[in-house]
Formats: sequence, C-alpha cells, structure tokens
Amino acid sequence: MRRSLHISAHSKVSDIGFSSSRFWLVFFVPVLVALVGAIFLPTSALAAPLAPGKPTALNGQAGDQQVSLSWGSATDAAGYLVNETDLVSAQTQQLPTIITVTSTIITNLQAGHWYRFSITPLAGTLQGPASDPVEVRTKGYSGSYDNYYALGDSYSAGDGAPPYNGAKNCYRSTKGYPYLLSSGAPSPTLIACSGAVTGNIDSTVQYSWLPGTQLAQLQSGPRGKTLITLTIGGNDIGFSSELTNCITSFSSCKSHRASVSQKIINLEPRLVAVYQELRAAAPGADIIIVGYPLLVADPSLADCHNPVVYTGLGAGEMQMIRDLASQLNDAIAQAASTAGAFPATEEVEQAFAGHEACTANESQEWINEIAGLNDALRDSFHPNSAGYQALSRAVNSARDKLYQNGMVRK
Repeated sequence: MRRSLHISAHSKVSDIGFSSSRFWLVFFVPVLVALVGAIFLPTSALAAPLAPGKPTALNGQAGDQQVSLSWGSATDAAGYLVNETDLVSAQTQQLPTIITVTSTIITNLQAGHWYRFSITPLAGTLQGPASDPVEVRTKGYSGSYDNYYALGDSYSAGDGAPPYNGAKNCYRSTKGYPYLLSSGAPSPTLIACSGAVTGNIDSTVQYSWLPGTQLAQLQSGPRGKTLITLTIGGNDIGFSSELTNCITSFSSCKSHRASVSQKIINLEPRLVAVYQELRAAAPGADIIIVGYPLLVADPSLADCHNPVVYTGLGAGEMQMIRDLASQLNDAIAQAASTAGAFPATEEVEQAFAGHEACTANESQEWINEIAGLNDALRDSFHPNSAGYQALSRAVNSARDKLYQNGMVRK
C-alpha cells in the first residue's frame, strides 16, 4: 500500500517516512559545508584592505636643481607618494606620481634652495602614515639673498676694529666681517652685541635698551631668501676673563685648563639647542655658524710685542689657549652638524694661521694684543681690520662649500 506524504505540525520524523540519519544528511550537511567554506576562505575575502605601515629611513642627496630620495619599504604598501615643502615660501604639495619602488629623483627644483620631503605609502586608495621628513638644500646659488642677519657676540659685532656705532655697549663696527661678505650678501641687519652669551640669543635681553633677545629680533624681521651668521660660546666659557687672568696673574693659569675644558663639554648641548631654535625660526635660511681664531700664535714661533703680554704669557699658557680654542671650535662644529646648521670653524682657524696675536712679525698680526688693562675685555684679543677681512674670507669659503655640495639634515 502506497503512503501519501503529509506533514503536520506535530508529525514525528518517523511518521513521514524518513530515517533519523537521512534527516541529518538532508538538512545539516549543506549548513556544515557553508561553515567549513567560510572558515577556509582567504582573509582578504573577509576583511577590508589593510592600511600600509610607515616608511623608514628616508635619506636625501642634494643635486643640481634636483634631489635624490631613498627609503625603507613600508609593510603592505603597493606604492608611494612624495610630499614636498618649499621651506622659503612654506608651500606644500603632494606630487601626483605614484612610485612603485623605494627611490626617486625630484627634478626641476630651484638651485640653492631648501626643501623638506616625506614619503606617504599607498595600498589601493588607503594612505598610511608619512615617513619622518628629511630636509635638503640643493646645490648652487640662486642669486642675492633678500635678507642677511648677523647674530652673536663681539666677533660678529666687529669689536676690536673701531669706530663703533649703534646700540650702546654692543661695540658694533662697519669694519666687522658681516659688512665684508660678497656673493650676494646684502647689507646686514646687525643684531650681534659684544659680550653676548647663548642666553642672550633666546631667553634674556642683554641690555634694557635692546628691542629683545637676538632670536626675537630675528623673528621680527622680513623673510624670503635669508642668510644668517652667528658667533657664540666664547663668553659662556669665560674665555676673556681666563685670558686676562693668564696675562695679569703672577702665577701660571695652566691649572684652569681642566675647568675650562669641562665648561666647553657642558656647553655643546646648549649650542645645539640654540642652533635648532634658529633653524626653527628661519627654516629656509642658510645658517653659517662661525668659529673663533686660536687667538695666539704657535708658541714655537711666537713673539709677543706688548710688554704686558710678553711677560704675562708663557709658552705653556699660549699652547693651552690654542688647545682650548680648538676644543671650543670642535664643539661648535659638532653642535652645528647635529642641529642642521653649517659650521665655519676650520676655515676660521686656517684663515688666521700665522696671523694670531704674538705673531713674530707684528705687521702680520690680525688679532690685537692687549690694549691696556682697562680694555682687556674688549678690543684685546679681537680681530683688527685685517683680521675681520680674514674672517669674511673664511665665512665666504664656508658658503662656497655649502653652495658646491648642498646639504642634508634630518
């Protein structure tokens, strides 16, 4: 007898003619297959695309109106975009070309110009975090600067080469090196003041009649293509007072060597901070950090002409002064390199070699010997007119190196 198929709401499986095993096969196997398929699907089919990681180790190389960039690959990145900022105009753009390798050359840039670059990774339409930036100054020279600011202490003010003018007690002279630079450096805005220390650059107004710290005076001036020079640090370590002590003391001052040397070591981080502040205030400027002469001649060749200096400085003390000045210049150069400024220290030492105070031929002295005890902290052991001409040549030599090689900084 044939059974008719009728399923009521209360029917049991056995009532409709199916065995228990058949029921499980018919109803649950398809569900199980779907679950297994979902488990073993590729992750990319279930999840949205991942945003790429951050590119690493961005490096730059300056060229003639171009910059070469290379970087470490970012995870999950299929391509990269270059972000470019003109540091003089502060204009920023993202270049449209997608780069599928980890290096590129940016062309059609201005000569002698500062740029900042970073790299943004791509995965489809997703952009990842940009790399840390690198700043590059292209090779060359783009013509006259729009502005030139001379900051610092007596060596930038022109102390030692009268007549003096300008702000009281700053001993500014038009015979100083800022007025003697060539190659498109306009007449300087002279902010430097004799006796200045690093604190007078960024935190303490040196005299009440000055319009602010030297950094504030710089920031109040116009921008554009800018040159900045700076000498600072000699007064922080008390070099003038140590020289005076060496000359006027009845006992040797060589015992002070270790303490002055330690002051120089302690000064370097402070110099880095000051140079970084200058860079932040004028990111598109060429910043030249100027060193100091070694002050006195090689003792094996020296012959002091002033009787006070002749009797006050022994050979050991003269060598100590030279060594400490060299150590100070090394600290200045290292701090400048760390902070992303361009040092002119070797150039200064070389320019004055054989022309320091106590040079045997007095007519070849480019640094004043002591000018009487009342002036020991001012004109004494500062460049004379010929010395400032030498200092200008040293600064121009450093500028030429910057123009020829360009510069890269992080």
